[in-house]
Amino acid sequence: MVLADPKGDHLKRSFLQLPVAVDVERLIDEYRSIPQELWASTHWDIHCSANMILLRGGNQGTAEDFFSSESINHDVLQGLPYIDWLIGESGPFGGTSYAFIFRMKPLGVTRPHIDLDPAWFEPFRIHIPIVTNDEAYLLSEGKAKHLAAGEVWSFDNQSMHAVTNGDAVRTHLIFDVPRRPKLLDLIEHSRFDQGTDDPQRWSIAGLPDTVPSEPYAKSEPICQSEKEALGLDSGSFASRIEEVHFLARVTRANLKVGDLIYAVDGVSECEVARTATDYIQVRHRPGETVNLRILRDHGELTIPVRLYDRRPFDRVRKLKNRVRSNG
Repeated sequence: MVLADPKGDHLKRSFLQLPVAVDVERLIDEYRSIPQELWASTHWDIHCSANMILLRGGNQGTAEDFFSSESINHDVLQGLPYIDWLIGESGPFGGTSYAFIFRMKPLGVTRPHIDLDPAWFEPFRIHIPIVTNDEAYLLSEGKAKHLAAGEVWSFDNQSMHAVTNGDAVRTHLIFDVPRRPKLLDLIEHSRFDQGTDDPQRWSIAGLPDTVPSEPYAKSEPICQSEKEALGLDSGSFASRIEEVHFLARVTRANLKVGDLIYAVDGVSECEVARTATDYIQVRHRPGETVNLRILRDHGELTIPVRLYDRRPFDRVRKLKNRVRSNG
């Protein structure tokens, strides 16, 4: 076995395979036992093709649960004894700070990003594929790597990373492990594999140098029961507007909080979009005009919106937030 960390510096690298034996059949059985109603949408639009279950973290029901200073085991773990052991203090890693399961749609992607919250800097991010396919790849540090079911891998989540999936569901158990003796011993005996050059997969994931469109609003997915009640497909990106950006008012785009966008130019679902506003950013570019199909007050309407380059408005928002934080 090649030692990835012979000097004991314990640096994050993409990709490190840890010498841990996993009972794949038991892992799959527990995954399949999870009630469907427990799966939720992710909190980040970069994970536009995935839904998730939080196993260990905060309990506020927000993105902060993934970096909360008070981490607890969630009730779902009571029905997952093997997974509970894997991520617990008596397990092979010595305990975790956060743990979750991500399930990605066929042909889905996670767009390129860096995990920037300070709570994610010190721990090692661990992936154990539960269900996968030969065309599912984790991308990191400009490389691509397929992770087989039951293998245990770590990568540098402070590098630019992304995911591309094949034509079947991809599900990973993912957790963050503090630098304790059990983990450090595993890192010192891990196997380094830098992956392969694969610019095509990086392009599919959506390179970060593409010019993003300003979608005018923030939206969140509606639940499956509401989709059924409205006669919408379960896989649609139907989403309700929660916030209308100032540019919508300046340009007189007729958007309102509470509007439900269920189609963009006749398209109602996409493997790389969890919401309609995600879809606009991924599939459309500044200068284009899109026609939004909207449900409002029990009626339907079509709203044309001309798209603009999002970057200047992101800079304005950041400046405003900096001013607010400085009092």
